[in-house]
Amino acid sequence: MSPQLTKICLTIAASILCVACQTNDVKPEANPMALTLTGQVWQLTSLAGIPAKTGENKKSVNIEFLTEKNTYRGYAGCNNYSGSYDSSGRKLEIGPARATRKFCQNTSEQESKLFNALSAVDNYKIVDKTLTVTNDLNQILAVFTAN
Repeated sequence: MSPQLTKICLTIAASILCVACQTNDVKPEANPMALTLTGQVWQLTSLAGIPAKTGENKKSVNIEFLTEKNTYRGYAGCNNYSGSYDSSGRKLEIGPARATRKFCQNTSEQESKLFNALSAVDNYKIVDKTLTVTNDLNQILAVFTAN
């Protein structure tokens, strides 16, 4: 074999060997788009396993957790509400809601159930765009989706 052909063969062999030695493992990077408790409005999709009704004027029932002073605010279907919360890891404690005092026949029962559920929250988890809040027995109280 000529010296030039030998050099070409060695170059090709070395290239193949280098490619074969490379790993195809791709380490997953932290998802910069992963949702957190704060930073978006969460729309209620179900309450105690029952699909949520829209509120007055077809407006969605929602909650938003704010980092400023650990407060939350939302729309319960008829009334606006707010309060404070405390969160650490997956633990979540939601303080009593202060709400406006309008009465809406079609949404008052759901509002009452929402406020009771929020006061019983002990844990939360976020998977994809879904926030699920549970009590201390790990029973699902409410499910929200990112708006």
